[in-house]
Amino acid sequence: MRKIVPPRLVGPYLTGQRDVLAGYVYRAADLTFTDAFDALGLGFEGSEFTPDTTEFYVICWSARAFDSYQARSTGEYFIEPMAIPVGAALLRVSDAGDELIAEYDGLVWLQVGV
Repeated sequence: MRKIVPPRLVGPYLTGQRDVLAGYVYRAADLTFTDAFDALGLGFEGSEFTPDTTEFYVICWSARAFDSYQARSTGEYFIEPMAIPVGAALLRVSDAGDELIAEYDGLVWLQVGV
């Protein structure tokens, strides 16, 4: 599963100020970078994303049977607040591909190359 993270929240996640996921998520296999803006409706009023966004961040994890994923008609799923799963990864996503930024060990984010 993947959750798009606004750039302003990357720091709070990495520093432990934010430790839950909630809202709309999608399956990694369902979407490419170029489709994301329109498919996920990222152009809503007040959004930090624009049609010319060149990259965005996602937290990704393996879906678990006991997590509550509520399917939406757009191919997205909705999740109630849940703790970040152990082994989750924070990625920078662009047309060039996915770049691993950090992995979550259950307590802290371990940044790659730091």
